[in-house]
Amino acid sequence: MRNEAVDHFKLLEPHFDAARRRTEDLGAALVLHDTCEIAFDIHDEPAREHLSRLSANRQGFYWHASLAISDGPFRAPFGLVASRPFVHASELEDDETRAFWEQIDGVMDNEQRRWMEAVEQSEARLEDVPKIIHVMDREADDYLTLFPMDMSGYSFVIRMTWDRNVCDGPRRCDFRKLSDELDEVAWRDEARTTTLSPRPKRKATLGHPVRRARMAQLKVRAKQVEIRRPDRIKAAYGPAGLKVNVVEVLEVDPPADEDPVRWLLVTDQPIEADEQVWRIVDWYRARWVIEEFFKALKTGAAYTKLQHKRAATLLAALSAKAVVAWHLLVLRHLGRTMGEADPSLVVNALQLEVLRALKPKKLGAHPTAADVMRTIAELGGHLPQNGPPGWLVLGRGWKHMREIEKGYRLGFQRGKKM
Repeated sequence: MRNEAVDHFKLLEPHFDAARRRTEDLGAALVLHDTCEIAFDIHDEPAREHLSRLSANRQGFYWHASLAISDGPFRAPFGLVASRPFVHASELEDDETRAFWEQIDGVMDNEQRRWMEAVEQSEARLEDVPKIIHVMDREADDYLTLFPMDMSGYSFVIRMTWDRNVCDGPRRCDFRKLSDELDEVAWRDEARTTTLSPRPKRKATLGHPVRRARMAQLKVRAKQVEIRRPDRIKAAYGPAGLKVNVVEVLEVDPPADEDPVRWLLVTDQPIEADEQVWRIVDWYRARWVIEEFFKALKTGAAYTKLQHKRAATLLAALSAKAVVAWHLLVLRHLGRTMGEADPSLVVNALQLEVLRALKPKKLGAHPTAADVMRTIAELGGHLPQNGPPGWLVLGRGWKHMREIEKGYRLGFQRGKKM
């Protein structure tokens, strides 16, 4: 990985191609876009080369990733279709570090551009896929993201951050707040119940407060509106108004000590029927898959525990660890949601043979994806009484299985030579 000719993007190309083929086979996909912080702790040791300073005791960078998943009830992960490591210009400490990131176009002068860049890269790679829906969280709520997506004919579901101004007449001065517009719309008759995952204090933010796990009943309403172009944006960069559909989701009767769940989703998708509106909500809720992917990278693949001292080496390692994280995501996702699926969806034939040799009593004549997941987790130290396996034990088990698999392959090669 110290070879300068080996870089993050070239190493990921085979994975991109495989993800494209999987997506083309089904003809439709959700592409989930998000950014995570990649941080490495520093204490008494020297600072690592060409990383930005995230805080007094942390160095690192940011990674914007685009993950394609199936547009169906199981949300099967197809793989990455775009990648952009980057840094904030304000966090660079020297000219040499800036030069390193500039050569890979990784210094973001305008961070909003990462959303459209990722969309365009994804669309280019998936050009033969008839249906693509781009799903993004609140950071992507920007007129300069919405307008080019609409102009390009890209389909999207984006959670809104702002109570935007919407056009309310022919003149520029005729506008009102989106919330006022929605208050005049009746809630749809159909409500749905969903499970809300807990959010502990250490993961809470101003926009995502602490909450306990609970069952929540959600109601929806929707309307087409014309978003007014913000005054800060010149007329040359977009029309005075942009017609979109907005879906509001609100929790009914939340616990007295909990804030209600409320999402505002902006989309180009139709909203006439209740089924169409709930499909938009389900598409947004699929965002959790990319959040789990980032957990698989950091905890399962243990990327942030690497001791490499150079940014170039860490970016090359990111390519390899991202593929491992995808394998772990598929393993846990299919093991939990499609437990009876064929094991060939999560491991190859040799890996299955390795698992049988290591845990002969765990895998019968016809093992399932769930059987394979549990076996790999046990290799990583998981105890069945502790509940479903997490990323740490799956990552350890996967690493152990892969090491034994390499030994098998070396043995086969040596046997052929003899």
